[in-house]
Amino acid sequence: MKYGIICAMESEINLLLQDILASDKKAIAHREFIEGNLYGKDVVLVKSGIGKVAASLTTTILIDRFNVDEIIFCGTAGGIDKALNVGDVVIGDYTVQHDVVVMGELFTIPRVDVDYFPSNKNLTSALYNAVTSFIENDLKKDIPQSHLDEFHIRSPKAVIGTVASGDQFICDGSKNAWLEENVRNIQCVEMEGAAVAQVCYEFDIPFGIIRVISDSANDGSAVDFDAFVVEAASHFTRGTMKAFLSK
Repeated sequence: MKYGIICAMESEINLLLQDILASDKKAIAHREFIEGNLYGKDVVLVKSGIGKVAASLTTTILIDRFNVDEIIFCGTAGGIDKALNVGDVVIGDYTVQHDVVVMGELFTIPRVDVDYFPSNKNLTSALYNAVTSFIENDLKKDIPQSHLDEFHIRSPKAVIGTVASGDQFICDGSKNAWLEENVRNIQCVEMEGAAVAQVCYEFDIPFGIIRVISDSANDGSAVDFDAFVVEAASHFTRGTMKAFLSK
């Protein structure tokens, strides 16, 4: 079993890069693919870059050139569900491209005729258990209390639901309201996940996604995003992948 693990940004993947063993690096399409052993499993790590096209290209290379068996996308997202707080983690059971409108029809991708791309059920369940294990057992060992306090992370939770993706950075309350009204069981919004899901769907590769909430729809306080990723979110990603892969 070989896993492809994708993050959009360097700061999101850095801790995993520090931990991978016996790695081999290949440069393809201006991306560095790092193949090796991570927490006892064969993996390929790669930073995709931001946006749906960048993520789709990266996913295709992982499948076509590295023959990965499953793909996991990790990173951050903006919260839409008002029950979510900064530091909560969404495991996507479905992803949807919220910026697709064809002939007046929302979200449905032509040719494949799919609107909500399903994640692999077993992988989703395993990732949920891994996130929960990290939060319950290792969170406070891994992230200094001062950092948790800085971002008001007190009792983070894992939830399963829909992740919406689009080539837009959304910081508009009216757009959030539109997403909440139109996207079934939406939890959060980002810029890559549903594109990765579509490529995996078309190649018949199991796909899973985890997103750490970086800003909350019910909280107007500003969060230093770059600091949040380095000091908190990247630790959630590493802790979850360690709990998942070590089992």
